[in-house]
Amino acid sequence: MDFELDEMRQQMAILKNKLEKQTIVDERIIRRAIKHSASTINKRYLVISIIALAMIPYGYWAFVKLNGLSIPLWIASCVMMLLVVGFCFFNGRAMRDPLLAEGNLHDTLHRVVAAKRRDNNWQWFGIPTVTAWTVWVGWEMAQKMGAEHFKFFMPFFIICIVAGIIIGLTVHFKTQRHFRDIIEQIEDAEGEK
Repeated sequence: MDFELDEMRQQMAILKNKLEKQTIVDERIIRRAIKHSASTINKRYLVISIIALAMIPYGYWAFVKLNGLSIPLWIASCVMMLLVVGFCFFNGRAMRDPLLAEGNLHDTLHRVVAAKRRDNNWQWFGIPTVTAWTVWVGWEMAQKMGAEHFKFFMPFFIICIVAGIIIGLTVHFKTQRHFRDIIEQIEDAEGEK
């Protein structure tokens, strides 16, 4: 009887050891997935920031020098671009934290959920702002070209607007998906504990 009990204890110890190793491996995989998704979000924010900063001098050339549009329009464009860079820097700071995937997963979850919410809420500012800016650009172009010439320019203008909307929403939804991936990974890990 003692022999069987001893053997059962050894088997339980082996099983417990295997489960601990499996938990460590699972946690490593989860943390690696978190790092990958956070890195993807950071890269996307970096590309957006670089494009926004490049638009400042390019906007001056395209709007003021090339098309003769107003300086206030260019200044408003610059302010918008700087706000985009500021948002990307501010919201991406949690994703840039080298300890994001190393720390407490519960704290990481709260930080990622907050960043995801801010990223989603940014649309409430971005969409009306870009809409107003687009109307302003269209109005100035119509004034500059005259109604007759603007009719021919209008299809190109609409195509650019539609392309911008598609690109913007695609980037937004992909970023939201990466935030969701991190959240799901952490929730799965916490559910297993």
